[in-house]
Amino acid sequence: MKHFVFLPFFIIACDGNQSSKVQEKITPEEIQIAKNLIQGSFDDIWAGFDSTKILNYHTEDFIILENGEVWDNERIKAFMRKKIKENRDVNRINKMDYISIEKFGPSIQLAYHNSADFIHADTLAGKGRWLESATAIETPDGWRLKMMHSTWVGNK
Repeated sequence: MKHFVFLPFFIIACDGNQSSKVQEKITPEEIQIAKNLIQGSFDDIWAGFDSTKILNYHTEDFIILENGEVWDNERIKAFMRKKIKENRDVNRINKMDYISIEKFGPSIQLAYHNSADFIHADTLAGKGRWLESATAIETPDGWRLKMMHSTWVGNK
């Protein structure tokens, strides 16, 4: 009986399709591409509220798991429209502290701390801190974010 238990596991473990799940060596260029995707998306989309740039950073089917809610590109656009209507003259400055950047086949996975300072009239109006992760995939248009996960840490 023990032989039958190990045989299915052995077949699954040796499956050739598993190769894309094995961590690969990531190049310095790929690390920079991944960092640019994250930083650029926060600077252009979340700080700049520029919906015309969403597809420069996101796949068309992008989702972010944002504190228990699922947001897609359309929900992000709606959020941006709301913030623009509020006309809150606040500048958001984003800083990322990367925990890990790893490549698995055609995807790059990132984990990082995201911090934002909110400046109004040259005065610090608030701070935000998040623990986040993201998956980027290579597309015909270049690397794009496929999914993100964001957890509010506080205003530390």
